[in-house]
Amino acid sequence: MIKTVILLLTCALCLGGCTSTLAALRGPQNPHLEEMRTEIADLKHALHGTEVEVKLLEDRLESQESHQNNWMNDDVAALQKKILYLEKSLDKLSTDIRSLMAYANQTTSSLAQYRDQIIELDQKLQEAPKPRSLSSQKYLVKAGDSLGKIAHQHNVTLDALKRANHLTSDKIITGQQLLIPQSNESK
Repeated sequence: MIKTVILLLTCALCLGGCTSTLAALRGPQNPHLEEMRTEIADLKHALHGTEVEVKLLEDRLESQESHQNNWMNDDVAALQKKILYLEKSLDKLSTDIRSLMAYANQTTSSLAQYRDQIIELDQKLQEAPKPRSLSSQKYLVKAGDSLGKIAHQHNVTLDALKRANHLTSDKIITGQQLLIPQSNESK
């Protein structure tokens, strides 16, 4: 549209130049011719103003494009930095995951070995002979009894009798109940 206006104005200027040459050749000035010259001069002035406006618009457009390009370049640079950071983070996470997988495999292997050892020990326990029931006798202390006498009567050592009853001394009292260990415990 702007080019069309410029083209029309240029044509008008050319016509104006041609008209003034024709008027000079004809002689006395015609009022219509003078009016046409004024219009041509106005059109020249309008053309100059339009050219200035077009130049200003072109400058503004160029400035905006430049600003937009700078803004886009800044955004692209920021996005590239973020992408680089995310790629590095991804690489680190991948390394960590590989380490964790290796550790998990080692742990699984160790747990399998422990399980096998537990099964083996459990089988050995099941194959081992069962211990005899160790039932202790109970004895009620009477007047005149002593630990040594009671141990001798039941064929156990004094230390075994004290251990079975959690005694730290030889002192006992009438009515006290004592556990008498089996004679094979006391040896």
